[in-house]
Amino acid sequence: MSYIPNKQKIASKELSEKLRKLVLDKYNEMQNITEIGGVSVATALVDDDIEKLVLIALREAEQPLSWRDLKVIFSGIVGEDRLRRILASLKAKNEVAELTHTRFALPEYVPLNEISRVKNPGIISKILEKKKEEVQ
Repeated sequence: MSYIPNKQKIASKELSEKLRKLVLDKYNEMQNITEIGGVSVATALVDDDIEKLVLIALREAEQPLSWRDLKVIFSGIVGEDRLRRILASLKAKNEVAELTHTRFALPEYVPLNEISRVKNPGIISKILEKKKEEVQ
């Protein structure tokens, strides 16, 4: 008996690796490194910059991403608590939708059949507006 891996997990792993590379490249571009007494010092990014990185990852994914995938993508860049806070902030501003099973997506990438599963209802009108634009 041979084991056949779940194709969705493989796709998710490949996508996570691609997104992690993209986010790391953008992170390195955004990071401010200064020399102090011959020592290079990198300053931490502010929350606005991390929000931009999260939006870049979600835009590039073109599908909902699980919390687990986001943790992998942002590992070593931002801690879990800060990432949770950033996602909560993006949800509060209705820039990101949270779906069931702790998945996150930009409004344009929320599947129509999952609109009823959106946990932040303030974004539903935005999702429907994006879907209407796609049809036209």
